[in-house]
Amino acid sequence: MAKDTDFTVLTGRETLARLADLPMRKRRDTARRLIYKKHQRPAGLDEQILLLDALRSEPALAEIDRFYALIAGGHKVCEEVMVAEAEHWLDRFLEAEAQIRAMPIVFGLRKDRTHLVFSALNVALNLDLLTGSRHAERLAAWFREEVEGLQLRRMTPYLFNSSSNTVKCAGIVLLSDPDDIARIADLMRKLLSYGIEINNPLHWWIFSRFKAPERLEDVTERAAFTSFRNSVHRLSAIEAAAAATGPEDRRAALHKVAELCVAQATPPQKAALMAQAETRLAVLV
Repeated sequence: MAKDTDFTVLTGRETLARLADLPMRKRRDTARRLIYKKHQRPAGLDEQILLLDALRSEPALAEIDRFYALIAGGHKVCEEVMVAEAEHWLDRFLEAEAQIRAMPIVFGLRKDRTHLVFSALNVALNLDLLTGSRHAERLAAWFREEVEGLQLRRMTPYLFNSSSNTVKCAGIVLLSDPDDIARIADLMRKLLSYGIEINNPLHWWIFSRFKAPERLEDVTERAAFTSFRNSVHRLSAIEAAAAATGPEDRRAALHKVAELCVAQATPPQKAALMAQAETRLAVLV
């Protein structure tokens, strides 16, 4: 059975061969697990990238899952600071932009257009920063259009989850064009607030009777809380940069924004992205 296969000990090609032998439905379910559960993938990052590259065109998957294979693969390429490969993966994001933006708003974290868009933008912005910000203007325009065009009456509770990537995107966009930083800071503040507002359970009485712990000390801290707390720290840094007056103060404040917003799965990744961020800031101030 596919569920018993330990893909972590296989290569990317071996994993793809196992997938090819599965019935279509099992193949789809297994491919989705390999996209969304990174601990189930082959252990080596190079093998994961090879696998995710192939899953971008896996016929058993839905279109949105193939986009998430692109996102996961781009994330790993950036994590490994593979600059040459990053250029190719960034081009793939740019080629897919129109299709990503055309996806529908659907209920479900891995089905929703809003979460997909800002996940894609977050990876694309980091890849662009890593490779010298060749497409910073285009990606910034995409980001601003998406933020300005959020259809709040159609948002789902998963906006709370999407807000983390959105604020990180804002921080990277502002490294190249901080002219509207005060407005972006205000929009990000409202986004976080609205994300909390619509994140309440739809059937609160069921939750309160059957899922709520009896005492505060019994509450298990949600992973989403840490993510949200980090988003608030990023927002505070953006607001501080918006309030900075002189050019040196603004540069120092934007440096702090960059430190909080660039991808940083590993110290080498953060160092590479911060070096590029400094180059961008040197041009601005």
